[in-house]
Amino acid sequence: MQKPESGQKSTIIRTIRMVAWGLLGVRGHKLNEKDLPALSPLHILITALIFMLVFVLTLVAVAINLGRP
Repeated sequence: MQKPESGQKSTIIRTIRMVAWGLLGVRGHKLNEKDLPALSPLHILITALIFMLVFVLTLVAVAINLGRP
C-alpha cells in the first residue's frame, strides 16, 4: 500500500530538481513539457526564491570572509 504523502514528496523533489536545473540553464524543453503540468506555479516560485536567497547569502558570506584580514 502506498502512503498518501509519497506523491507529495515526489512532487516536491521534482519541483526542486526542476528549479535547480533551470537555474543552471541546462534543463531541456522536453523535460519541462513533461513536468510542468504536474507542478504548481506557486511551488515553483517559492522554491526558486529559496534557491536564490541561499545563493545570495552564500555570496555575501564568502565576500565577508574574504574581506577579513
